[in-house]
Amino acid sequence: MSIEKRIVQKFKSGEYKDVGFIEIAKREGLVTDDELKLLRAKLNGLCKDNVLYQSKGKFNLSKREIFKDPKKAAEAEIVRGEIRTNPRGFAFLVTDSGDYFIAGENLGYALNGDICECAVLYGKSGKRDAAIVLKVLDHTITKLAGVYFNEGAFSYLRPDDQHYLCDILLTDLGGFKAEKGDKIFVEITSFKARRCPEGKIIAHLGKSFELKAEEDSIIYSCGFYEGFSSLAASDARHIDQKVADNRLIDRVNLENELIFTIDGDTAKDFDEAVSLSILENGNYYLGVHIADVSEYVTHESALDKSAFMRGTSAYFPDRVIPMLPFELSNGICSLVENERRLTLSVFAEIDKAGKIVDSKLCESYIKSKKRMTYANVQKIIDGDEWALKEFEQIVPTVLMMNELKNVLENRRLQEGYIDLAVKEGDVILSGDKITVELHKSTDATRLIEQFMILANEVVAEHLFYLSLPAVYRVHEKPDKSKTESFKEFLKAIGENVQWRKDELYPLDYQRLLKSLQGTPKFAVVNKAMLRSMQKAYYSTQNLGHFGLASKCYCHFTSPIRRYPDLLCHRALKASLKGDIGALIDVYADFFSKAAAQSSKRERLADEAERAVTDLYKVKYLEDFIGEEFSGVISGVNQHGLYVELENTCEGFIPIELLPGGALEYDEKSFALRSKKRVYRMGDTIRIAVVGCDIGQRKCFFAPANLTRGLPKGKKCGRV
Repeated sequence: MSIEKRIVQKFKSGEYKDVGFIEIAKREGLVTDDELKLLRAKLNGLCKDNVLYQSKGKFNLSKREIFKDPKKAAEAEIVRGEIRTNPRGFAFLVTDSGDYFIAGENLGYALNGDICECAVLYGKSGKRDAAIVLKVLDHTITKLAGVYFNEGAFSYLRPDDQHYLCDILLTDLGGFKAEKGDKIFVEITSFKARRCPEGKIIAHLGKSFELKAEEDSIIYSCGFYEGFSSLAASDARHIDQKVADNRLIDRVNLENELIFTIDGDTAKDFDEAVSLSILENGNYYLGVHIADVSEYVTHESALDKSAFMRGTSAYFPDRVIPMLPFELSNGICSLVENERRLTLSVFAEIDKAGKIVDSKLCESYIKSKKRMTYANVQKIIDGDEWALKEFEQIVPTVLMMNELKNVLENRRLQEGYIDLAVKEGDVILSGDKITVELHKSTDATRLIEQFMILANEVVAEHLFYLSLPAVYRVHEKPDKSKTESFKEFLKAIGENVQWRKDELYPLDYQRLLKSLQGTPKFAVVNKAMLRSMQKAYYSTQNLGHFGLASKCYCHFTSPIRRYPDLLCHRALKASLKGDIGALIDVYADFFSKAAAQSSKRERLADEAERAVTDLYKVKYLEDFIGEEFSGVISGVNQHGLYVELENTCEGFIPIELLPGGALEYDEKSFALRSKKRVYRMGDTIRIAVVGCDIGQRKCFFAPANLTRGLPKGKKCGRV
């Protein structure tokens, strides 16, 4: 029997436990230098293979090896979920029932995104909130973007995604002549238990630090690709771009109604239109008309499978990667002006207090009378003479809509609607010129927002009270631990809140924001509040929407760009036609899978959109290196300050550049303190831009009065 097998056997039998190298050597009778060297190599190999683990000089059998014992495995609580790794080496297993911490030594060969089977362990808190990977069931990440490099005769990809903790050995260069430092896109062809995964290059993206290459790397890494499968593209090309008469049967004709779209200046796909009138009893009669995409994208068709995999459209400064091909998104499903289009209509009678008195849902067809923009609608609301004359036909309706918007907003605020008013920056491209401007909410944008929220609620309640399969938009109450941390933060900045320990209501958050409106604390509390809240997601269970103070909510109004909306259309149409049995048979199980997939794809789209926006902001600030601006401290940690400019561009000031003596991080108040100076979130500070790192998507600032003598930052490198 080999020495390593003998040692492992003794650990498994319990003869060896919590023993050091010298103790093992003595028990094995190993004394010569060669014997000790061999023992050291064998023990290191067993630790590397995760058979043993070493802590404070002592060796023990790894937990994974322990669970290979059939008796131990039978006694274990087994959970399955997705691995989310951290660049620092540990991970979390994300499951439907909660998250489990996985220490680095318990991760085994699992990689970020893998679906794994794990055994539940006791964590540091004493609760069963940790886990160990027993088996990798599926590798969900099979394509990665990153940087090409060589080591000797071998070529590798180093992933841009820092959560992917290993390099990819390139066994096939795909005919591309990549050079060290180039950005490439790779498909993994083989996963190895004790070695790097192997893969081949499928796209050469360009040189590192080039804007287009860096952007493509982000987009590709998040799984968004331009172009559609040949089957989906073929199906789209064969769809008639005129609405056939036979599709109008049993639909309500709304072509003569004053219905129009309101979208951004650059919008190309229009999936919602609105109408409004006043009833004889004085109530408002709102119509929200949504493109009936489900008429063209049928269940399990090539187009449907493609839309399911994409989950959502993704929007970037220089392009849109749509969920559906152009022939649908910009063609037959887009509610373009003066063209007949199939729709699903939501009608709601609303009283002067903003309450829905009655509602009606139907299949319909319309002809939009006007393609309106937010800018022109706002001009009408503001009384602009040109706009009042140019859009004379719809002016009374627009003004009435703005009146209804105010009524709905007031009612929602009374119910606890949380208007976070988060600052966002718009990246505007004009040729090669990049501009970043603060996004401004207007009456026109809020008008559409309120109408769409109302339509989503009406549809969600219709499906819920009929107990039909549906995909709801869920936003759960903040986690108690995050709420307590938020309260500690508020206390540190002088805001004591008297919230119930066991129950938190949207109105509590709303009242806090209202009390700080117009004060320097508003922006920082706004941001901290957002961090304390849970992320909204899709579910087949109706758990309400905390942020909207809504008991029942879904996404219905954007089927061109969101898959859950398309599913709600199918459910609604089945209910209107009385096909409830077929609906349950076909979709009951599928909706759960679709909700999970849609949540995942939405998360990836958000990540990609944020990262690309940050990339463009860094590129924009390259032209301002050496210039000074006023900003607000938006984040504080032990390493320094994050400062946000008025247009939302953000940069970092290292702690060593901050004046005020020896600064220490105060975790409770999120501040850096010394005897001379305090830097808090929300404080105003004058800064100078000193460097930009395109690759890391980071900008570096310095206090404005300390920039003399500092090295100038390179435009494509670190400071």
